[in-house]
Amino acid sequence: MATGWSLNWIRLACLTAAITQGLDAKVEAPASAAVIAEIAKQFDQHPLIMVGELHRWEQLHAFVREMVRDSEFICRANDIVIEFGNSRLQNIADDYAFGRNVTDAQLQSLWRETAVPFTWNSPVYRQLLETIREINEKKLCDHEVRIVLGDPSLDWAKIRTAQDYARWTNRDASYAEVVEREVLAKRHHAFLLAGQYHAVKQRAEGDDDGPRAAEIIERKHPGALFSIVAALPDAARALHLAPAPSFKTVSGTELAQADFSMIATMNPHKKWPAFGDVVDGVLFIGDQTLLYPAPTIYLDPDYQRELRRRVAIIKEFSGQDFGPGLDDLIKEGGKAQKNSRRP
Repeated sequence: MATGWSLNWIRLACLTAAITQGLDAKVEAPASAAVIAEIAKQFDQHPLIMVGELHRWEQLHAFVREMVRDSEFICRANDIVIEFGNSRLQNIADDYAFGRNVTDAQLQSLWRETAVPFTWNSPVYRQLLETIREINEKKLCDHEVRIVLGDPSLDWAKIRTAQDYARWTNRDASYAEVVEREVLAKRHHAFLLAGQYHAVKQRAEGDDDGPRAAEIIERKHPGALFSIVAALPDAARALHLAPAPSFKTVSGTELAQADFSMIATMNPHKKWPAFGDVVDGVLFIGDQTLLYPAPTIYLDPDYQRELRRRVAIIKEFSGQDFGPGLDDLIKEGGKAQKNSRRP
């Protein structure tokens, strides 16, 4: 089961974290408002609108925060379902979204206690949670918007072996089940955010990783989900998309029969079904900058020790070894800390 992180990305973090820390991309307000209004119209026919993100994409997340601050879009939703939160900790997410006191350690636990050890430390994910809390504090909508956590409800304190870990690795099934229970069963509308990998309704030929979250939802509730993926600049040019920011529906357009491999970031060299069978819309935001956290966060001895334990379990389960990447992050954190102390 793919988890959205890779050793190359982790190593890239070591080189770019100090440069990108704290940046907040700007999206031109008038143009983005028109695009958001077009996306919001999909709620007329679909209770679920999903954006498949590329992890840590700063400009895309700036746009997502614009969506959340736009009353014409977000006030049509009851919930925002996120991939980067452990569903076991839903009570903390509720407290935070609704303005109650939550410690920084409790807030961090939402993403640090997931099955994914590094990805969600990017500042863009915390920034989204802060934006949701902000709109509720300002009473942007007549109702409060709930943060719903979609990742498996694992408890790392109880996971000692690969066998313990194995039962929590079907993250797509967990996300789809949360949407079923917390959104559709309550007849709610929701904005769903997860990686592009999880937002496709059909998979590439030969992909035997199991059904994606969007695929599971579509099978059980045909037409309920409107799924959107974001295009990088090269793909946008190949697909003849309008200048950024822009949005285009797929059904009934020339995109419906286009080659989805032009935009796919997972399995791009495999044969994919027609674009219109995979997703319903495509979003173009412009350039891509990946935003990483300061590597000094990995110097905390307790966090470092626990990460090493989890990395060893993951290696035992899947063969993926994230230990060298963690070592690199720790080294970079040490260098950054030393440089910060120089006069």
